[in-house]
Amino acid sequence: MSKLSLLLFIPFIACMNTNNKNAQADDIKTKGKIETDKTVAFNTLIKGTGSPTIIFESGLGTPLNNWESIQTSISKNYKTIAYDRRGIGQSPATDNPRTIENLVKDLDILISQNNIDGPIILVGHSLGGHIVRKYQQSFPSKVAGLFLIDPTNEYIYEEVFNHMSPESADSMKTAWDTSYKKGTIGVFNEWKEAYNIDQIMRMYPLPTDIPITILASYQASTFLTKQNAKIKEKQFSDWKKNKPNVKILNTTNSGHYIHLGEPEWVITELEAYLKNLK
Repeated sequence: MSKLSLLLFIPFIACMNTNNKNAQADDIKTKGKIETDKTVAFNTLIKGTGSPTIIFESGLGTPLNNWESIQTSISKNYKTIAYDRRGIGQSPATDNPRTIENLVKDLDILISQNNIDGPIILVGHSLGGHIVRKYQQSFPSKVAGLFLIDPTNEYIYEEVFNHMSPESADSMKTAWDTSYKKGTIGVFNEWKEAYNIDQIMRMYPLPTDIPITILASYQASTFLTKQNAKIKEKQFSDWKKNKPNVKILNTTNSGHYIHLGEPEWVITELEAYLKNLK
């Protein structure tokens, strides 16, 4: 199985255990240790100057260089930061689980290490969408806006699997779980927490007091069938209900990695978003 095929399937495999559809907050357990090391040497790329500061948060297991063309362009007018999370790319790994709490704590450590005290715009792709949303909920005064690129919806994977036969769903989950175990430990550690992160994020709806733009991909693929695309579109639309601050733009020209497939479009929309903040 190629690395590319694994990455393309990431958006549809973040939920391996979907038996408890109505799990409540009390059933969600955070296991393992909380990160406390604030001296971690994140592999970080900083470009440009200006305000607000734009921080890029990658998808599951994806290193910072996936933002290269976007960051280079946006840094002409703004300070930009991309980084590798612990155990991803060139950042050191950790024995602590990659829970949403630890992922958010690491983002806050990164912000503190770089002495960012002005307004921040968080750009999140896929799992990175969960991270930046949770960060904004935890530190609302620090975040001026969210720009989300095909972010993970906290219900999408569960519903997709519920539309499959139990045998097909179990077979797919087993195959991909096995594949992840053969990969790097950093990516596997993020993967292991993906289902719990989905569950937790159901408690944190999109905020109503900051501008949010969402770029969504509905390009058909082996995994994003017509039925699954309709599920995804409906759930993205639900995010926008009663939230005039949320803007959703969609494409059928590129897949889940919109910023790689259509970087010019992402740059255009992100620049327009940033200009509207002023």
